[in-house]
Amino acid sequence: MKYQLSIQEKLKDLRVEKGLSLEELAAETDLSKSALGSYETNDHKDISHTAIIALAKFYGVSADYLLGLSENRNECSSDISELKLDDDAIGILKSGTINNRLLCEIIKHPDFWKFMSDTEIYVDSLAEMQIRNLNSFVALMRSKIRVRDQIPDSEHYLRTLKACEIDEDDYFSRLICEDITAIAKDIKESHRRDAETGDENNPLTDVIDVVKEFAMATDPMKATLSTLSKQLGMNFNKMDPAEVQFFTTLVEKYSTSYRSMLPKKGRGKK
Repeated sequence: MKYQLSIQEKLKDLRVEKGLSLEELAAETDLSKSALGSYETNDHKDISHTAIIALAKFYGVSADYLLGLSENRNECSSDISELKLDDDAIGILKSGTINNRLLCEIIKHPDFWKFMSDTEIYVDSLAEMQIRNLNSFVALMRSKIRVRDQIPDSEHYLRTLKACEIDEDDYFSRLICEDITAIAKDIKESHRRDAETGDENNPLTDVIDVVKEFAMATDPMKATLSTLSKQLGMNFNKMDPAEVQFFTTLVEKYSTSYRSMLPKKGRGKK
């Protein structure tokens, strides 16, 4: 995930958010489709100040945001002291050592309040007394049962009561981990199509599948056609006989790799 969006990415995201095509955007802004398209590509031309003003006004964002001078879509007039950040926190945010864009997405997630609430409860020990009282009650009942019925601690029922006691650290570590993991999964899913996201397809898997297919094949030509079809995004099993024959003719004529797999004619060297 990128630390910062480029001007091109911002312009494209804003257009997509409004559900507009380039033609529709051109009609709304009186800017040409070709110019708008060039603004959204990696090899975009310089954007005129007239276009910046028109697009900023149409999208309802600041010109500084479109120019890459700010990551805030709206003009921010709030004093930084209102954010209640100390000097160290501000220094970290300004240092560029963390992905502030990702941090913003985490904070904006609808379940972020739950993560913060559970963390605050744990840090401030707000549940510690209740957990301690609950554990004390369970321990007391276990002790009474053991004394009354002369049952050893190894007895299944008493061990069950022992297992009911709550370890505050273990409980909240799982709870907080579940909170942040759910948030991270949602953000990951929203960025699955980003250019910077790792490819889910493992090239080695494809190689292994090809090797297996050739190893198990009784017909080298069929295995070759099946492999080529996968690489070309074609469904070999849905080809009719005429298409299979045409495909076969092409492979036999032009595929050097297939010919190399065929048995050699004549005697081998002694």
